[in-house]
Amino acid sequence: MLLQFTVENFLSFRETVTFSMVAAESEQRHLGHLVEDGHGHQVLPIAAIYGANGSGKSNFVMALAFAKHLISEGTRVNQSIALRSFKLDSQNQKESGFEFIFSYKEVQYSYGFRLNSIQITEEWLYCILPNEEQEILVFERHTSLDKLTEVEYGDKLRESSKEREQFLNFIAEGTRHNQLFLTEATNRNVKELAEVYSWFNNSLVIISAESDNKGLEFGAFVSEEFSDFLDLFLRKSGIGIDSILLEKTELDAEKYFSTLPEPFRSELDQAFSDADQDSMQVVEELSLGGRNFVFYKDKENQISLIQLKTCRRNQEGNSINFSLGEESDGTQRLINLSPILFSIQGRDDIVFVLDELDRRLHPLLSQYFIKEIVSSRQPGSQFIFTTHDTNLLDLNRLRRDEIWFVEKGEYGDSSLYSLVEFKIKPDMAIDKGYLNGRFGAIPFLGDPGRLGWLDDGVGESD
Repeated sequence: MLLQFTVENFLSFRETVTFSMVAAESEQRHLGHLVEDGHGHQVLPIAAIYGANGSGKSNFVMALAFAKHLISEGTRVNQSIALRSFKLDSQNQKESGFEFIFSYKEVQYSYGFRLNSIQITEEWLYCILPNEEQEILVFERHTSLDKLTEVEYGDKLRESSKEREQFLNFIAEGTRHNQLFLTEATNRNVKELAEVYSWFNNSLVIISAESDNKGLEFGAFVSEEFSDFLDLFLRKSGIGIDSILLEKTELDAEKYFSTLPEPFRSELDQAFSDADQDSMQVVEELSLGGRNFVFYKDKENQISLIQLKTCRRNQEGNSINFSLGEESDGTQRLINLSPILFSIQGRDDIVFVLDELDRRLHPLLSQYFIKEIVSSRQPGSQFIFTTHDTNLLDLNRLRRDEIWFVEKGEYGDSSLYSLVEFKIKPDMAIDKGYLNGRFGAIPFLGDPGRLGWLDDGVGESD
């Protein structure tokens, strides 16, 4: 579970801002939302982030995505770090900083790093073990101006063995100035760091606003559990879908692919040549003419096309099939979001961060999605999302500490704060208060008369 995330000097976040999923003691609504993390924290399962266009909501998601990518993927030799620091300060010489506090498999971790576009300057990892209160050092890393890396290790890594420390020093010496020690050590099979890396790589899932869920058709095809879930989810959503159908069509590759345009055919040819000959797998998912096509090759090298179709009933009660491309943008969006809900219901170690939940969704569908998340989640799963949908600003649905705002200041820097920081009446309509500017984080709509467009004489004839 994510407990806290801190970022400094990245995109519109010039100063240090901290986002917390730890419940505020002053908030007593919806106590059933809270989850105990085993270290004395009551943790929230959900958080909504509001703000005007351009306020920094997406930048917050991008900060998480940048840190995750740097940890999971690392960097190449002599590659500069794709850091995007705050640009609206000509004197800005500060380093950027990122820190995560999270619980995973009963251990609480604090991991962070500071960097510029050339090198990682500092990196640290501390942990609190089960049934313990004292935070202990796992490692601290410092890289000097001449790009030499030194790492101090705690007992958890050293194991009181001189040979072990020599091995770690060897890894530290081989850690490039632009590479995180956590990433390098995990790649070198330092097993004590594997779970920390795994949390970032497998448990923290970042989804951009424009993202489509690649592999959804294949996931439904190979998992009957997910297929049944998607079928029920769409029927319950009230959008008129009666069921789903997974259609598999075996293809004569030579005949079928010869008719495809370039570069579509070349991409498929390359994917097929790279495919594992010993197992069934997704070969490629490509778009052509606004439609997605998913192919796989089985153990017998038979190539098939998989299509997920929706089924609706006509006036005579007959079932009519539709391709996903024939469904509305909102229906496609809901289908693409369905794996989030499926995973949150099935895993207690996953954190989803979604930019623009309400993108192409009707407000009632957004409400339905949030209701399903809160009511059917596994303890330990979390959902964090940005939105403009004020219908969700309802204390009958969310706690005050589950509602956050991002606001951009006079000089273009973003601040981040929670509704729990405001004193409000129990019966206050939060959505109206927000739109009236009670909590900030809304667009400033100036008087168009100040632009001079409405001055007397404009458009008048002589």
